[in-house]
Amino acid sequence: MKRSFKLHLFMHVVTITFVVVFINRWIAQYLLTDQLQTLIHQEMGLALSTCEQNFHQHDEFLRCFKAVEKGSLFSNISDFYVLCDHTPSNGTSESPLVCDSVEGNDVFWQSKSISDDGHIDFFQGLVNQNAWYAVRLKGQAQGPEVWLEKQRIDDLMQRVWALRDRNTLYVLPTMLAMLMALTAYLIYVTMRPITSIQNNMAKLTASTLDQSIILQAPFKEFEKMVQVFDDLRVRLNDSFTKARRFAADASHELRTPLTILRGNVERLIHDLPTGSEMQIRMRNMSDEVERLIEITEKLLLLSRADANSLVQNLADVNMSELILKLIKDAHSFQSSLKITSAISPDVIWRSDKTLVYQLVHNLYTNAVNYNQPHGWIHFSLTQSQGRFHLQVENSAAQIPFDLSERAFDRFYRGDASHTRHVDGLGLGLSICLEIARLHQATLSLTVTSSQTVVASLCAPLQPVS
Repeated sequence: MKRSFKLHLFMHVVTITFVVVFINRWIAQYLLTDQLQTLIHQEMGLALSTCEQNFHQHDEFLRCFKAVEKGSLFSNISDFYVLCDHTPSNGTSESPLVCDSVEGNDVFWQSKSISDDGHIDFFQGLVNQNAWYAVRLKGQAQGPEVWLEKQRIDDLMQRVWALRDRNTLYVLPTMLAMLMALTAYLIYVTMRPITSIQNNMAKLTASTLDQSIILQAPFKEFEKMVQVFDDLRVRLNDSFTKARRFAADASHELRTPLTILRGNVERLIHDLPTGSEMQIRMRNMSDEVERLIEITEKLLLLSRADANSLVQNLADVNMSELILKLIKDAHSFQSSLKITSAISPDVIWRSDKTLVYQLVHNLYTNAVNYNQPHGWIHFSLTQSQGRFHLQVENSAAQIPFDLSERAFDRFYRGDASHTRHVDGLGLGLSICLEIARLHQATLSLTVTSSQTVVASLCAPLQPVS
């Protein structure tokens, strides 16, 4: 079972999308976190420099800072600020462990200004095995300080990522729908130039390979494929031309010697004693010569059809009369077969009478050859809306399993074990198909559920210009 290209492309798009999402999440979680930590650290310095006058009143300090940072996404983390004042006259007890552990310890402080005047020192390090951020006024080792435990920032970020993940689940159906739409669009964009080239390729048949079709590569990536196709067309045309020329030349060259051979054999038959063994052998030879002549004539006709050189002598052919005459003649030779018909009168087909007669006669011969003892053949001819429909149905015994698929293949005669007794070359239906195509008709052969064989011919009564 062949895979679907659309499904294949969709799975690739989904895979690439999830890889991109995963990488984006990783970048956001491991790189953006550092930026947000730096931003929160800077906001601590902003809080100290802006609301220093309210430093000794914790609630007022927070209100002052939130008023300055109104609407900030991270302003609420200021609720976890720890305020330390190491001024001798203003000892603090808000966080004895933190404030007392760093009092007078300048090893932890780094000078890193966030303003042009450089009046804030930033600090980041471990206090009692815990990571902390701190800010103080530059040069005031005994002044006010703002501290924030790093774990508070990590907890805030975890809540942000959890909210992001929850929202991702909510939008997942929308994402899948957008992926499907994207896949459909990608398939359309990808297949459009291929479809254009394919449509041009489809115009070529075995009989039109010599007609150069201008293929324009819509993009430079397709130029090589177009060139390969055109080279293939030229090589195929050469091969078909050589094959057709061989069949035509061989058939044409064989006609003269076979005709001479037939004449000599007929004279020998006439000269030999009637009923003698030698005359019987000559008659058998004459039959084989006739068979060879028939093969060459049919091969010549098929080679002309392949080369589009069959000439039509169009005339109004009364199909009703032609078929009724064929049925009348058949009654004289096929006493073992029951032949019936349902023929609409005056069905006039603008066609080549000689070729059409050969077509109908070949269909009848095929129905006779592949019939069963004491079987039947039924002809049906109807017309409607400027077209006619001819059906030749016959009973059959031991129908080859591949008859419907290969009936029009040249030299096909079904299962050899079942058709050795059948006289024929396997070219009759092939010729019928070529004649039908020449007249813009369709020809098919099907096996019905009741084990009968139906040959159907459908064509416009007037040639389509």
